[in-house]
Amino acid sequence: MTLPEFLNPTPEQVAELRQLFKEKLEKDAAKVPVGGFHEHDLKWVFEGDGWLIKFLENNDINMKDSLKQLWETIEWRKTSGINDIREDNIRMEYINDGLMFPRGRDVDGKTVFIFKSKLYVRGTRNLDDLKKCFLYWIERIIREANDDLVTIVFDLTDAGLSNVDMDYTKYIINTLKNYYPCSLNYILIYDLPWILNATFQIIKKLLPAKAVDRLRNINNKNIREYIDEDNMQKCWGGKDDYVFEFIPEARKPMELPLTQNGTQNGILSKKVHFANLSPPESPMNESAVSKFPEHSDGEMLRINPQYTITFAKSGSDLVGTVEITNVDSKAVSYKIKTTAPEKFRVRPSTGVLLPSASITINVMLQQGQQINTINREKFLVMCIAVSNDISTNPQELAELWKTISAKSGLVEQHRLKCALPVNFDESGLESMFGSGVGNATSGHDQYGTVGGTYLGGGMTSMGGDKQMAHLQQTIAHLNDTTHRLEAQVKRNHKLQWITCILFVLLSVAIVYILKVEIKSNASQYCSTIEGGHH
Repeated sequence: MTLPEFLNPTPEQVAELRQLFKEKLEKDAAKVPVGGFHEHDLKWVFEGDGWLIKFLENNDINMKDSLKQLWETIEWRKTSGINDIREDNIRMEYINDGLMFPRGRDVDGKTVFIFKSKLYVRGTRNLDDLKKCFLYWIERIIREANDDLVTIVFDLTDAGLSNVDMDYTKYIINTLKNYYPCSLNYILIYDLPWILNATFQIIKKLLPAKAVDRLRNINNKNIREYIDEDNMQKCWGGKDDYVFEFIPEARKPMELPLTQNGTQNGILSKKVHFANLSPPESPMNESAVSKFPEHSDGEMLRINPQYTITFAKSGSDLVGTVEITNVDSKAVSYKIKTTAPEKFRVRPSTGVLLPSASITINVMLQQGQQINTINREKFLVMCIAVSNDISTNPQELAELWKTISAKSGLVEQHRLKCALPVNFDESGLESMFGSGVGNATSGHDQYGTVGGTYLGGGMTSMGGDKQMAHLQQTIAHLNDTTHRLEAQVKRNHKLQWITCILFVLLSVAIVYILKVEIKSNASQYCSTIEGGHH
C-alpha cells in the first residue's frame, strides 16, 4: 500500500483555482446572489493568494472540492451579510456579558479566542443573536490578525449540563469547518468535567480530521504547553488578571490575507509565527515566541536539505536527516525545535559547531504516531554565534538558550517542512506506527482515510448521508441523555432539601422530647426530695 505525498499548493495551482473561480463566475452569473458577491471577498480571491491556499490545503489540493468550498463560502458570506456585521447591528448586551472574547496570544503568537462556558445557560439567550456575536468576533479577530490562525479555548471551569448547548456548539464547529478552512491553530478544551465527556466525544466526531489533530483536552497542569504565564488568565494559574471590557473596533483599510508561509500576495512579509509547542520536559522547550522568515539564505549555517525533510524507512523506523554546516568564521551554537515534539525524537537537538564543521541531525518518528500526519509538521533550526572556547556540555547549552530570545536579531533561523517520498511504501511499519491510510476507489478520491475517516475534500465522511444520519442520531441521543440527567439532578437536589428539612425537624423533635423528659425527671426528683423532708 502506498501513501500519496502531501503537497503544499504551488503558485501554479493557486492560479488555476483562481482561473476556475473566474470561469465559474462568468458561467453561473445568474446564480450569483442579487447585488453580486462582496467586493472584499472578490479582492481576496483575485488579488491575494493566502485565502486560496487555505482552501487548497484544506481539500488536499483537489481543485474540484477546493472550488466548490470557495464558491459556497463566498456565497454564504454574501447571503449572510458577513462583511456587514458591525457593533451597531448585533446584541451588544451579549458582547458585554463577556461570554466570548479574544485575549492574549498562545505560544505560537496566535490570537486566543476564549469561550467562558459557565456564563452561558441554554435557552436564556436568542440563538440567532448569539451566532451573530460569534461571527462578529471571528471576523474581527481575522481582520486584526490579517487572517492569521486563531486558537480557541473553551473554558469549562464550573460548567455543567445546562451550560452546554449542542445546537450552538454544532453551529460554531460547522461554520469554522465549512467557511473558515485552515484557520485554527488549536482548539483547547480547558478543565473538562467528567459529566461532559460524552459531549467532548461528539465534538470530536463533528470536526474534520485535520482539526481533530489540533484538538487538545487541557488543564492547569499542561496549559503552559500552549499558553505562557504572561498570556494566561489568572483563573488558569497565569499572571493575566484581565477583566473583560469591550473596546470598539478601530477598522483598518482592507488588506490581503497572509499566505501560510508569511507572504502577502506573493511578497514576503517581515515576520510570521512559528509554533513553540515543546512540553516542559522536551530538550527543545523555550517560552519565547519565534518569528522569522520562511527561508533565510543563512550567513552562519548551510542546511541540507534546504527546505524539506524527507522521511524514509530505516529498518522498523521512519527517519529523516538534516545536515547543518557552519559556514561562518566563528563557532555557532544551534538548537532544533518542532511543532510536534510529542511525535519526533531529535538527536542531537542542541550543540556547537566550529568553523567549517558539519553534523547530521537525525529526526525519528516516535512509535505509535500517525505516518500520514508527518506532512503537517515543521522544524525550526536556530543558531547564534558563540566564542570558539564555549563549553559543549548539554546542560550549559540548554541554559545558554534559555537566556536567548528567539526574537533577537542575533539569532539566525531556518524553517523546514516534512514530507514522505513519492510512492512511499509503508509495508512493515503498520505494527509500529498508525497509518490510517486506505486505498482510493475512484476519480479524485485519491487520498486515504485516517482512523476510518475519509480525508478527500477536506471533510470527514463515513459513508456520506449514512454518517450524518448516524451522527444526528448520536447527537439526539446525547441531548435526550442530557435532559434526563438534568431532570435527575433536579430531583436529587429536591430530595436533598427534603432530607435536610426532615433531618432538622427530627433533630428539633428529639431535642424537644429530651427537654421534656429531662424536665419531667427533674420534677419527679424534686418531689421525691420534698417527700423525704416531710
